[in-house]
Amino acid sequence: MDTRTPTTPDRLAAAHASGSLWRPHSICGPACLPDPGQTPRASGPRQLGRLVALVGALLFGGVLLPVLPVLPRSGRQAAGRAWARSVLRAGGIRLDVRGRPPLRRALLVANHVSWLDVVTILAVTPARLLAKHEVRNWPLIGPLAALGGTIFIDRTRPRTLPQTVAEVADVLRADGVVAVFPEGTTWCGVPRATGSCGWAVRFRPAMFQAAVDAAAPVVPVHLGYRIAFPARRRAAGAVRGADTTAAAFLAEESLYTSVRRVLALRGLVVTLTAIDEPWSDGPTDRRRLATAAESAVRATGPTAPPERPAGGVPLELAA
Repeated sequence: MDTRTPTTPDRLAAAHASGSLWRPHSICGPACLPDPGQTPRASGPRQLGRLVALVGALLFGGVLLPVLPVLPRSGRQAAGRAWARSVLRAGGIRLDVRGRPPLRRALLVANHVSWLDVVTILAVTPARLLAKHEVRNWPLIGPLAALGGTIFIDRTRPRTLPQTVAEVADVLRADGVVAVFPEGTTWCGVPRATGSCGWAVRFRPAMFQAAVDAAAPVVPVHLGYRIAFPARRRAAGAVRGADTTAAAFLAEESLYTSVRRVLALRGLVVTLTAIDEPWSDGPTDRRRLATAAESAVRATGPTAPPERPAGGVPLELAA
């Protein structure tokens, strides 16, 4: 990857001095959710059991807090993957991994649908995440994120962006993986016939500069959610193997509301697809990289509205 003309910190700061960087507003709302009866629901006792299991998984994370600093890097990574998988299991969510998620020296860029995206990425790759600085103050999750090596970005102070880009580049040079959501916020994930709120307009290019500066590969990843369960167990009106927006974390929605909706789903599968592309032979500036990565992710995702999905999707359970 050509690094002869990297963008300087001053140019980055000036380009984003307007204050809108990384602060897009998702227009996805309740209208993006499936119609009543379209997705199957778990029974009341099962939902309660999942809630108890999820609390247990969070407590497990709390137990890890004092232990993580004394573990070697490989131990911290293994503990992080074990914790993330325990959260998915607690929620009754199956994981389907396709392609080869990066294990070293790569900028992982993914579409952003749900709070589950973070858990899914941590379950399959030793990535350090890029997160908004407010996450640092969240109970339990904030300390876990910090100890896990999360890089925090202050979206209210655009002039700090060059420092964050440099920090990400340093991690890449040190053979690490950094996971970034270039859309900047969550979207429902599936384009609808009545609008285009299924995804953001574009991938924001700022963090791709870190890959250019570190001469590191960019690995696009598509995250998708679907309902998959045996036909004999289908609820009335449900569609087998359908892409779903039910797992989305919608604008103006509380985390509690989203979690409760996810725990109530039956047959939820999250699919992580790592896209293999010859990036070393492709575009070498951040804007072209962002456009190419966005196109790869969009091409992997659904193109039809979710209201009446066509046919079933074969389940390839990887974990």
